Amino acid sequence: MLVANLLLAMTWAALQGEFSLTNLVIGYLLGYVVLAALARGGVLPSTYRKKVRAVLSLAGFLFWAFIAANIRMAIDVVRSRSHLSPGIVRVPLDARNDYEILMLVTIINLTPGTIAVDVTSDRTALFLHVMHVTSPDAVRAEIKESFERRVLEIMR
Repeated sequence: MLVANLLLAMTWAALQGEFSLTNLVIGYLLGYVVLAALARGGVLPSTYRKKVRAVLSLAGFLFWAFIAANIRMAIDVVRSRSHLSPGIVRVPLDARNDYEILMLVTIINLTPGTIAVDVTSDRTALFLHVMHVTSPDAVRAEIKESFERRVLEIMR
């Protein structure tokens, strides 16, 4: 279903003559409606609807996380004195396969102030450099609940 919906979105953007984010989103939404109309009883499978909700939830979360992180970084640049407390934090992983870990690391690296440094060879933990470490446990909880949980909802 997802592949069909993405193909419909790209088809819509191609028909519009521009592969912009707006055209892709509109195409995706139209494709969703078309697929729902073609599905039995006009309803898409619940697993697909859950995945769509999970993707939208992740997108909304990332939007606000990026804004908050950028504001915090701007404040750090403007301040006369540094209030940074950087550190390396080990975060245990529930994500196990390469795709789950790659998506998690990519999202973390896109968020200003945090960067993935390494993954253990057995894929059980991730090491992060964080600009503002108030407590390693708080960083772990934020990564597990805010990032990893949402990634796993989409990938599994």
